[in-house]
Amino acid sequence: MKLNLQIAGFILLLGLGYAGYQLYTFYNEDIPKMEAEKQKLDGEISAKQGELKTLQDFAQNIESIKQELKELNLQLESALEYMPRTFNFSGLLRKLTMLAQNSGVELFSFHPQKAEEKKEGLFYSTASINFDLKGTYTQTLVFFDQLSRLKRIINVEDLKLRVNDVNTTPSSSGNIVANTAVIIKTYRFTE
Repeated sequence: MKLNLQIAGFILLLGLGYAGYQLYTFYNEDIPKMEAEKQKLDGEISAKQGELKTLQDFAQNIESIKQELKELNLQLESALEYMPRTFNFSGLLRKLTMLAQNSGVELFSFHPQKAEEKKEGLFYSTASINFDLKGTYTQTLVFFDQLSRLKRIINVEDLKLRVNDVNTTPSSSGNIVANTAVIIKTYRFTE
Protein backbone atom coordinates (compact mmCIF):
# COMPACT_ATOMS: atom_id res chain seq x y z
CA MET A 1 0.00 0.00 0.00
CA LYS A 2 2.84 2.30 0.75
CA LEU A 3 4.19 1.63 -2.70
CA ASN A 4 0.81 2.44 -4.20
CA LEU A 5 0.74 5.68 -2.24
CA GLN A 6 4.21 6.58 -3.43
CA ILE A 7 3.24 5.81 -7.05
CA ALA A 8 0.06 7.88 -6.68
CA GLY A 9 2.06 10.75 -5.14
CA PHE A 10 4.61 10.53 -7.95
CA ILE A 11 1.86 10.57 -10.59
CA LEU A 12 0.22 13.50 -8.79
CA LEU A 13 3.55 15.34 -8.72
CA LEU A 14 4.08 14.68 -12.45
CA GLY A 15 0.53 15.87 -13.18
CA LEU A 16 1.07 19.06 -11.15
CA GLY A 17 4.36 19.68 -12.97
CA TYR A 18 2.72 19.18 -16.34
CA ALA A 19 -0.21 21.45 -15.33
CA GLY A 20 2.27 24.11 -14.15
CA TYR A 21 4.13 23.90 -17.48
CA GLN A 22 0.84 24.26 -19.40
CA LEU A 23 -0.19 27.21 -17.22
CA TYR A 24 3.21 28.87 -17.76
CA THR A 25 3.02 28.48 -21.58
CA PHE A 26 -0.61 29.64 -21.56
CA TYR A 27 0.27 32.93 -19.80
CA ASN A 28 3.53 33.56 -21.64
CA GLU A 29 2.71 32.40 -25.19
CA ASP A 30 -0.97 31.80 -25.78
CA ILE A 31 -2.42 34.91 -24.10
CA PRO A 32 -0.19 37.35 -26.09
CA LYS A 33 -1.17 35.53 -29.32
CA MET A 34 -4.85 35.78 -28.38
CA GLU A 35 -4.53 39.48 -27.53
CA ALA A 36 -2.84 40.16 -30.90
CA GLU A 37 -5.60 38.20 -32.66
CA LYS A 38 -8.25 40.14 -30.68
CA GLN A 39 -6.71 43.48 -31.73
CA LYS A 40 -6.62 42.33 -35.34
CA LEU A 41 -10.26 41.24 -35.18
CA ASP A 42 -11.23 44.52 -33.46
CA GLY A 43 -9.62 46.41 -36.36
CA GLU A 44 -11.52 44.28 -38.88
CA ILE A 45 -14.76 44.86 -36.98
CA SER A 46 -14.14 48.63 -37.03
CA ALA A 47 -13.48 48.52 -40.78
CA LYS A 48 -16.64 46.49 -41.40
CA GLN A 49 -18.66 48.87 -39.22
CA GLY A 50 -17.36 51.76 -41.35
CA GLU A 51 -18.39 49.91 -44.52
CA LEU A 52 -21.79 49.17 -42.97
CA LYS A 53 -22.24 52.87 -42.14
CA THR A 54 -21.35 53.81 -45.73
CA LEU A 55 -23.81 51.26 -47.12
CA GLN A 56 -26.54 52.42 -44.75
CA ASP A 57 -25.99 56.03 -45.84
CA PHE A 58 -26.11 54.90 -49.48
CA ALA A 59 -29.31 52.93 -48.82
CA GLN A 60 -30.91 56.01 -47.27
CA ASN A 61 -29.94 58.14 -50.28
CA ILE A 62 -30.77 55.57 -52.95
CA GLU A 63 -34.05 57.21 -53.91
CA SER A 64 -32.37 60.57 -54.47
CA ILE A 65 -29.61 58.82 -56.43
CA LYS A 66 -32.24 57.07 -58.58
CA GLN A 67 -33.92 60.43 -59.22
CA GLU A 68 -30.57 62.01 -60.19
CA LEU A 69 -29.90 59.07 -62.53
CA LYS A 70 -33.31 59.54 -64.20
CA GLU A 71 -32.59 63.24 -64.67
CA LEU A 72 -29.15 62.49 -66.12
CA ASN A 73 -30.68 59.95 -68.53
CA LEU A 74 -33.22 62.56 -69.66
CA GLN A 75 -30.40 65.06 -70.20
CA LEU A 76 -28.46 62.46 -72.20
CA GLU A 77 -31.49 61.69 -74.36
CA SER A 78 -31.96 65.42 -74.95
CA ALA A 79 -28.29 65.82 -75.84
CA LEU A 80 -28.52 62.87 -78.25
CA GLU A 81 -31.00 64.90 -80.32
CA TYR A 82 -28.18 67.37 -80.95
CA MET A 83 -25.45 64.75 -81.33
CA PRO A 84 -26.84 61.26 -82.02
CA ARG A 85 -24.92 57.99 -81.58
CA THR A 86 -24.83 57.35 -85.34
CA PHE A 87 -24.39 59.64 -88.33
CA ASN A 88 -27.55 58.31 -90.10
CA PHE A 89 -26.75 59.89 -93.46
CA SER A 90 -30.04 58.74 -95.02
CA GLY A 91 -32.05 60.54 -92.32
CA LEU A 92 -29.90 63.64 -92.71
CA LEU A 93 -30.41 63.54 -96.50
CA ARG A 94 -34.19 63.38 -95.95
CA LYS A 95 -34.03 66.43 -93.66
CA LEU A 96 -31.85 68.37 -96.09
CA THR A 97 -34.18 67.47 -98.97
CA MET A 98 -37.20 68.71 -97.00
CA LEU A 99 -35.35 71.95 -96.14
CA ALA A 100 -34.44 72.38 -99.82
CA GLN A 101 -38.05 71.88 -100.91
CA ASN A 102 -39.32 74.29 -98.24
CA SER A 103 -36.81 76.97 -99.26
CA GLY A 104 -37.17 76.49 -103.05
CA VAL A 105 -33.62 75.32 -103.83
CA GLU A 106 -32.55 72.14 -105.58
CA LEU A 107 -30.33 69.78 -103.62
CA PHE A 108 -28.14 67.45 -105.63
CA SER A 109 -24.80 65.68 -105.46
CA PHE A 110 -24.99 64.55 -101.80
CA HIS A 111 -21.65 62.84 -100.92
CA PRO A 112 -20.77 61.83 -97.34
CA GLN A 113 -17.04 61.38 -96.81
CA LYS A 114 -16.08 57.82 -95.93
CA ALA A 115 -13.45 58.70 -93.32
CA GLU A 116 -14.81 59.42 -89.89
CA GLU A 117 -12.61 61.77 -87.85
CA LYS A 118 -12.10 60.84 -84.19
CA LYS A 119 -9.61 62.80 -82.12
CA GLU A 120 -8.05 61.23 -79.03
CA GLY A 121 -9.71 62.20 -75.76
CA LEU A 122 -12.91 63.61 -77.29
CA PHE A 123 -16.41 62.21 -76.78
CA TYR A 124 -17.45 62.75 -80.38
CA SER A 125 -16.38 62.03 -83.93
CA THR A 126 -17.09 64.03 -87.08
CA ALA A 127 -17.94 63.36 -90.71
CA SER A 128 -17.95 65.74 -93.65
CA ILE A 129 -20.66 65.84 -96.32
CA ASN A 130 -20.41 67.55 -99.70
CA PHE A 131 -23.52 68.64 -101.59
CA ASP A 132 -24.57 71.22 -104.15
CA LEU A 133 -27.52 73.59 -104.19
CA LYS A 134 -29.12 75.49 -107.03
CA GLY A 135 -31.38 78.44 -106.34
CA THR A 136 -31.52 82.17 -105.91
CA TYR A 137 -29.47 83.96 -103.30
CA THR A 138 -32.54 84.51 -101.13
CA GLN A 139 -33.65 80.88 -101.42
CA THR A 140 -30.14 79.76 -100.50
CA LEU A 141 -30.15 82.02 -97.43
CA VAL A 142 -33.54 80.63 -96.40
CA PHE A 143 -32.13 77.09 -96.77
CA PHE A 144 -29.15 77.88 -94.51
CA ASP A 145 -31.40 79.61 -92.00
CA GLN A 146 -33.56 76.48 -91.80
CA LEU A 147 -30.41 74.34 -91.59
CA SER A 148 -29.24 76.36 -88.58
CA ARG A 149 -32.55 75.67 -86.82
CA LEU A 150 -32.16 71.87 -86.91
CA LYS A 151 -31.65 70.26 -83.52
CA ARG A 152 -28.72 68.24 -84.83
CA ILE A 153 -25.38 70.05 -84.67
CA ILE A 154 -24.21 70.86 -88.19
CA ASN A 155 -21.37 73.22 -89.09
CA VAL A 156 -20.96 74.74 -92.52
CA GLU A 157 -17.26 74.25 -93.24
CA ASP A 158 -16.97 75.55 -96.80
CA LEU A 159 -19.38 77.49 -98.97
CA LYS A 160 -18.78 78.47 -102.61
CA LEU A 161 -21.46 80.51 -104.30
CA ARG A 162 -21.12 81.12 -108.06
CA VAL A 163 -23.23 82.34 -110.93
CA ASN A 164 -22.90 80.24 -114.08
CA ASP A 165 -22.84 83.11 -116.57
CA VAL A 166 -22.42 86.74 -115.63
CA ASN A 167 -24.39 87.82 -118.71
CA THR A 168 -27.33 85.63 -117.72
CA THR A 169 -30.60 87.46 -117.61
CA PRO A 170 -32.52 87.31 -114.36
CA SER A 171 -35.06 84.54 -113.91
CA SER A 172 -38.76 85.24 -114.26
CA SER A 173 -38.83 86.40 -110.63
CA GLY A 174 -36.03 88.90 -111.30
CA ASN A 175 -33.37 86.92 -109.39
CA ILE A 176 -30.20 85.40 -110.78
CA VAL A 177 -29.87 81.67 -110.16
CA ALA A 178 -26.61 80.60 -108.51
CA ASN A 179 -24.95 77.27 -107.82
CA THR A 180 -23.64 76.68 -104.32
CA ALA A 181 -21.08 74.05 -103.34
CA VAL A 182 -21.30 73.25 -99.63
CA ILE A 183 -19.26 71.15 -97.22
CA ILE A 184 -20.90 70.58 -93.85
CA LYS A 185 -19.59 68.74 -90.83
CA THR A 186 -21.84 66.69 -88.59
CA TYR A 187 -21.10 65.02 -85.28
CA ARG A 188 -21.92 61.81 -83.48
CA PHE A 189 -21.52 60.86 -79.82
CA THR A 190 -18.91 58.20 -79.08
CA GLU A 191 -18.60 56.56 -75.69
